[in-house]
Amino acid sequence: MTLRQRRSDDPPVSTRRLEALTDGVFAIAATLLVLDLTVKDLGQIQNNDQLVTGLLGLRSVFLSFFISFALLSLLWATHVRQFEFISTANRTLMLLNSARLFGVVLIPFTTSINGQYESMTAGRILLPINFLFVIGMSVLLWFYATNPRHPLVINTPTGFVREQRINGVVSVVVGVIVVALSPFIGSWAFLAYGLNYLGTSIAFTRRTRESTGKRNAADRKNPDGGVSKS
Repeated sequence: MTLRQRRSDDPPVSTRRLEALTDGVFAIAATLLVLDLTVKDLGQIQNNDQLVTGLLGLRSVFLSFFISFALLSLLWATHVRQFEFISTANRTLMLLNSARLFGVVLIPFTTSINGQYESMTAGRILLPINFLFVIGMSVLLWFYATNPRHPLVINTPTGFVREQRINGVVSVVVGVIVVALSPFIGSWAFLAYGLNYLGTSIAFTRRTRESTGKRNAADRKNPDGGVSKS
């Protein structure tokens, strides 16, 4: 074996430590979001009216916090679902995951920009771009891991892999739409993610019911589980 061949070897390893790192980064990023919510921005409060006025003045900060926390939670859920099927990781997969985490750690910063400078185009567009990058890396990671040339997944039905790939591409398209709309309607553009998630959930529930109905019908038709009697 030549030196070049030895260097090209990339034996897969357990995903245990990679998952632990990813969970930790998501948790820290979600926690850092709340640091923008501080009473210092309320100024000198002397009565209830001033407090209400001060809290209303922070509404854009609250909205940015809520949006980022919700989307971070969905992205973490995506990570969890992916690694229920990804059993091993190689160097490329770890690099893709690190690129995704790079985008995740930037989310508290771009959320702060969005909350403080929402009136400016750059302030509105940075957070949507940040989320689009993380979503894109998540989709790319899944495409790579489920490539037949990379034995990184186990017990994954072909139909499920194809469905998740389609959902990933749709999420990227929605992300592009959010980026395009954000300069004009600001944080309202993020509603597109909610509609996409709602549509995906409804479709998943419908497919689950159909699958359950087919199994129940098969069980009623063949109560002996297909065991023939002599």
